Amino acid sequence: MPKPSTPWEKTRFELWKIFLHLLAAAVVGLGFFPMVYFLVGVWRCTSGADLWWRVLLFSFSIGFGYFLFGAALIFLCVFAKNLFGFKIAPGLFAIHSKEALLWMGYNSMILIANSAFLDVLRLSPFQTLFYRLMGAKVGAGANINTGGLADLSMLEIGDNVMIGGGVALICHASERGYLRLAPTKIGNNVSIGLSSIIMPDCEIGDGASIAPCSLLPKGTKIPPKGVWGGNPLRDLRVERREKSPV
Repeated sequence: MPKPSTPWEKTRFELWKIFLHLLAAAVVGLGFFPMVYFLVGVWRCTSGADLWWRVLLFSFSIGFGYFLFGAALIFLCVFAKNLFGFKIAPGLFAIHSKEALLWMGYNSMILIANSAFLDVLRLSPFQTLFYRLMGAKVGAGANINTGGLADLSMLEIGDNVMIGGGVALICHASERGYLRLAPTKIGNNVSIGLSSIIMPDCEIGDGASIAPCSLLPKGTKIPPKGVWGGNPLRDLRVERREKSPV
């Protein structure tokens, strides 16, 4: 069991939160640079045109500029993660420990990218690229229709996986002042229904199916080709056999 936090560690925790807010402002601000530069260039290049034409072209340029912002943002988030050594590893850590601070920094970059760009473009190559650059193992043909993934470097998602909208897939849990981190693995050809929650240290076997709005508690192991769902979680195939007429 980790040692209780010292007063200095608690102070460091508060200072770290301030630093992460400043870092977020810097990352987002730098991400806007190529977009703003492009828009200013478009406005200047059309200086001799009628106002309505300038405004129309500028409006379309905003849409294109948003992709410039997003591309810059995801690479800046990855760069900041590497520059400051943000990383996560399995274990149980005090909430004010150095490991917890690095976890906060790591996931703050994921939250920025998801909130400002990727959640608008689910199922896009931008999303998969960012997840892989952040350390996630994402198989071929995976379709991830959610922005609810965290702790990416501890996630393994197999080939041809379908993850529905609103799914929360995380590898951390808060336990009475401590932070627990544990990897989660999703096999090949798995489907996870919308709004399901998958907690740390879960494993879903190949070909399994998770019903919508299900909760997989910490350490849940779903067998290959299983069909599970609900809260509390249960084997739906067994339930159906019990309810079927003899």
